[in-house]
Amino acid sequence: MHRFLDQHKVITAMSILAVVFSACTPSHAAIQTAIAQTQSAYTSTPDVARVSTAAPVPATPTPPPTATPTPSPIPKTGSANSPIPIGQKGTLTDALSGGTFDLQVDEVLRGSRAIYLIQQASTKNLNPPQGMEYVLVRATVTLDAGNLNLSDLDFVVVSNGNLSDSFSSPVCCMAAVGYQMLHADLSSLGASTDGWIARMAYVNDPKPLLAYRIGNSLSNAVFFSLSPTTQSP
Repeated sequence: MHRFLDQHKVITAMSILAVVFSACTPSHAAIQTAIAQTQSAYTSTPDVARVSTAAPVPATPTPPPTATPTPSPIPKTGSANSPIPIGQKGTLTDALSGGTFDLQVDEVLRGSRAIYLIQQASTKNLNPPQGMEYVLVRATVTLDAGNLNLSDLDFVVVSNGNLSDSFSSPVCCMAAVGYQMLHADLSSLGASTDGWIARMAYVNDPKPLLAYRIGNSLSNAVFFSLSPTTQSP
């Protein structure tokens, strides 16, 4: 009788435990709901190996600055590098009187024609040194303003860097052969006169220059071309 009661108590207790256990175990629906919430809250970390990195764009090289060539200055008309051509006027200022005038080279004689005329003018005129020859220049002077007293003595010929003036190339008596030396004593606006200048130049110099200088310097001189020339064979 006591054994039967004990077995009944055991069965009853087990039944009660089963009921309690079944009440504590979550249902299948609850488990699925929990899994879904966990998945939605989970943020996956991307695979580093799959992350694509944009290729860097190479920088465009900046070309070095190009040096702009400086243009050479244009020589001033009347300078030694840009003399006033034969037949064109150059405007000059007389250093003593301050008068302004135009000068134009009209004709140039060199070689045998020049030495013939000079020797015919006077036996006092010497032959030029070896390698040099006489140059005869006819020029016209026109007064622009003021007064002017000018002569052939105010001019030099530049040849191969050397100066030929009235002292290094003395020539006289050219009026005897019809070649009056230049002398301008002018006071009327527009008045003009012409005459000759006798100097020497190197035979091998194709481009000697006539220069009107102020004082003893050529720094402020005005240059006239003496080429092309009229030269007898």
